[in-house]
Amino acid sequence: MYFVMMLDLNALKTFALAAETLNFTTVAGQRNTVQSAVSAQIRKLETSVGRTLFVRGRGQTMHLTPDGEALLVYARRLLALSEEAVETVRTSHARRIIRLGTTVTLAMSVVCDVLNTFAQRCPDIQIQIQCDRSDALLQRLEVGEIDIAFMMDQGRHQGRAFVHSQPLVWVRGPDFAMSEGEVITLAFLTDGRDLRRYALKALDDAGRTGHIKHLSPHPIGVRAFVQAGLALTVMPISTVAAPLQIADVEHALPPLMPIALAAYHAQSGARGEVDVLLQLLEENAG
Repeated sequence: MYFVMMLDLNALKTFALAAETLNFTTVAGQRNTVQSAVSAQIRKLETSVGRTLFVRGRGQTMHLTPDGEALLVYARRLLALSEEAVETVRTSHARRIIRLGTTVTLAMSVVCDVLNTFAQRCPDIQIQIQCDRSDALLQRLEVGEIDIAFMMDQGRHQGRAFVHSQPLVWVRGPDFAMSEGEVITLAFLTDGRDLRRYALKALDDAGRTGHIKHLSPHPIGVRAFVQAGLALTVMPISTVAAPLQIADVEHALPPLMPIALAAYHAQSGARGEVDVLLQLLEENAG
């Protein structure tokens, strides 16, 4: 880190141009200075890094040394990062941001489906997505950490924009196989704050046996078990995306109770594009 802090961005820009043109006179014209100033900047940079960066001299074709080649990679990255930082600061006041809180499962399905449409309608708005459990998202909304919370319904609330009933379905991977009458292997979240109660109740009511064999603290882990064909899980129908599939009727799985998906919004602040995003979420969640 100390090595990077010693590097002069102005000298790095001169060095990068010199590496591209291999001509200090040309660089001097591009930088609106004189050749001696370009040479001085390159010498300063060579002193900073303690290495020779160019092979140059009478009777020799100018070219980068191996150390110069190595530094050029970092020089370009540092210059690009510097330009990005300046542009971000310049436009930060003009850019409007919507902070959307949702679950991982919804982010990978319903939310993903609306992002492109929203970007076309509101190209100047930046969406920041924060994922958490449904029960935690409403709390984050209330303390002002997010502008919209989209998740499993958490009950009546003054900021609830919509609530829609959503069928739950059994979900499998493309290679899942199960024999008739077999104990149903299931995968769910470790902390139990998921849809397992719907699955177990449906199985109990149908006189079937289910075994929660695979657990993960994160939804991605649950999806991995299911995608690998090791277990079934249950999900809202609108969140099932390839390669996951709705389990075929041939598995004779019992019907599941529906759940409700809802969106809540902050009570303060301008609505505008927030309403557009809420409308798109509602259209895709209904």
